Amino acid sequence: MTYDFLTFVMFEQHRLWSGTDDHRRKSVRKAEKFANFRDYGTRDLGDFKPHNIHDFFDSLTQEGLSDNTVNHYAAMLTRVFGHAVNEEHITHAPKFTWRATKTNARPLFFTEEQLERMEAYFKGTDDAYMAHFIVLGHQTGMRLGEITGLTRDSLEQDDTGANWVHLEDTKNGDERYVPLNKRAHDALAALDFLPARYFEHTRFYRAWGRMRRDLLHRDPRYVFHTLRHTAATKMANDIKANSAVIGLMLGHRSEKTTRKYIKAKPSALQAIAAQMSGGA
Repeated sequence: MTYDFLTFVMFEQHRLWSGTDDHRRKSVRKAEKFANFRDYGTRDLGDFKPHNIHDFFDSLTQEGLSDNTVNHYAAMLTRVFGHAVNEEHITHAPKFTWRATKTNARPLFFTEEQLERMEAYFKGTDDAYMAHFIVLGHQTGMRLGEITGLTRDSLEQDDTGANWVHLEDTKNGDERYVPLNKRAHDALAALDFLPARYFEHTRFYRAWGRMRRDLLHRDPRYVFHTLRHTAATKMANDIKANSAVIGLMLGHRSEKTTRKYIKAKPSALQAIAAQMSGGA
């Protein structure tokens, strides 16, 4: 009997991950993300080649996931395909390459000058929608997947007239409300309050790649997720928000996670040094 990838995972999840319920749930979510990539959810287990796995890993990197996180997905896939071999559903597992991890490989944040140049790069082009995605990224700190999941029904307005978006299902499984300032609301309006209408995976990342080539010295560490780090850094350094508030904005359960997103700008460190000496 042959199985498609996701059916096999659902049937075998308790044997695949016999530890805690939390670990099993997280592993299944990773499997579901893999299955939602292209046609992977319905493809027979024996039809996967190494390049299929590598394409998926590349998409995770483009989302902003670190090599270490990509390797967590690799561990999940190793277990699934290895179990399929043991159960004799397939004769061999695809031999894919894991990611070599590096320390502090990702740029800290985009500067205001870089953001201005990035937005200007796309305005007036066939990929003008990219500028609106960039604004939403650095003005709200939302993940790309959260942005593309927005619809007009996501919008809410409170008694003061302030605009919010309601994210019902986020990466950690919690819902959250994200406030929209005028720039973010205008960007969302320019996307007809339906960003997914403008998002096509290959076109989006090709446009981002061209921009990175022309403005950011082809540095592969500059990914869309860096906009999320930029939002956290601006909140901490320029607005002086505390990490608990920033964590609420970004949807972090742990303050430790939030601290990884907050980077100190040189100007902020200089200001602290000046204050230490009484401004002299």
